[in-house]
Amino acid sequence: MDNKPHYQGHRKRLKEKFDEAPSVLADYEILELLLGYSIPRKDVKPVAKDMLMQAGSIGSIFNIDYQNIEGAGKETERFFRIVAEFYNRVENAYYETKQVLSGPEQIYRLLKYDIGFAENENFAVILLNSKGCLINKKILTEGVVNSAIVYPRQVAEYALKHKAVSVVIAHNHPSGDSTPSKKDIELTETISDSLAAIGVKLRDHIIVCKNEYSSLFDLGYMVE
Repeated sequence: MDNKPHYQGHRKRLKEKFDEAPSVLADYEILELLLGYSIPRKDVKPVAKDMLMQAGSIGSIFNIDYQNIEGAGKETERFFRIVAEFYNRVENAYYETKQVLSGPEQIYRLLKYDIGFAENENFAVILLNSKGCLINKKILTEGVVNSAIVYPRQVAEYALKHKAVSVVIAHNHPSGDSTPSKKDIELTETISDSLAAIGVKLRDHIIVCKNEYSSLFDLGYMVE
């Protein structure tokens, strides 16, 4: 008689299914495979489905409250934080090889896992050289929801320190709605004027959310 837990056979079949055709697996099945590495001796299908239900979609999986997921402890939360950091570093490594940052979507990809899933509002600055390649990036301030405090002087000093030719600023909206507010527009104008005074151009202001972004330049709030 086979006394092996039922989930062991299921997990084996799921891995074989992945090996044959990864694209046919449902989102919760992909989560099952991942969870198998942080919860090795348990049926993780219910955990995977609970995670997906709370997230709403697999694209929001890094923004859930693990305390509300039965069977998902600290190790599972840490595991998915590691996965998010891995994605973040993959994106960063690409642009650190002197790739030109030519548009807002690239900026969004560069910052999505840095600030897009954050519960609080963070403000980031990206510095570019004369060719539009990445020099440096930094989360300049972190705050509570909707209140990251930013001083234009901080942005200007950071740009001068690294000899940037142009700058892109970005912050997240924890609400998930990337629509710029009146304060966002006013801050863009203030920082643009501050940078212009030292001969540095503000190229864009990107609002980063977990599933979307907005470019104030594309929306017409900034002049060429």
